[in-house]
Amino acid sequence: MELKQLDHNASIHSDSGARTLSNVNRLSVEQQRINERALSLLQRNRERRELLRRQQDRRRFERIPERQYIQPAEHRYALDEVTRKRDELGRQQRKRKVRVNKKVSSHSKHTPSELALYEIRKYQRSTELLISKIPFARLVKEVTDQFTTEEQQLRWQSMAILALQEASEAYLVGLLEHTNLLALHAKRITIMRKDMQLARRIRGQFL
Repeated sequence: MELKQLDHNASIHSDSGARTLSNVNRLSVEQQRINERALSLLQRNRERRELLRRQQDRRRFERIPERQYIQPAEHRYALDEVTRKRDELGRQQRKRKVRVNKKVSSHSKHTPSELALYEIRKYQRSTELLISKIPFARLVKEVTDQFTTEEQQLRWQSMAILALQEASEAYLVGLLEHTNLLALHAKRITIMRKDMQLARRIRGQFL
């Protein structure tokens, strides 16, 4: 009986040992397959990256910038429609740049008529007095001294002189506007003495 039990235990041990060895073999085979697949995937990825890098390098070397590309006159007629349009667009852009540069250079040197128009717009926008105050006050005092004696010396307030200056400037601006209209009516740009005399005559000032 003891011998039978020993044989039975030995058979069990041998069976379990065989099973474990078979399991190990299977695991090693599966692991080898997984490793092979992983290696093949890595190789494919490397090949794809290499292809992409080569394609990018080719594009970089084959690509020519539009601005630096100048086609010789001999082969211009052999180009396809796309390249012709591209060249035409480049020419138009160069022409526009030249025109803009010409405009900038022309604006740097103002003509007398442009300067006059600029000054007219500047003074039309402002409401300040154009005649300096101290010389105008001297002129007013000089004129009043001619019509008064030494005993009757008049004194002027600053606000009174300012009011007189406002009125005189408004009168002069109106008179010059009418004079300019008469000069334009006579098909002239320059105002003359006879234009101012006619403007005063029409306005009813016979001084």
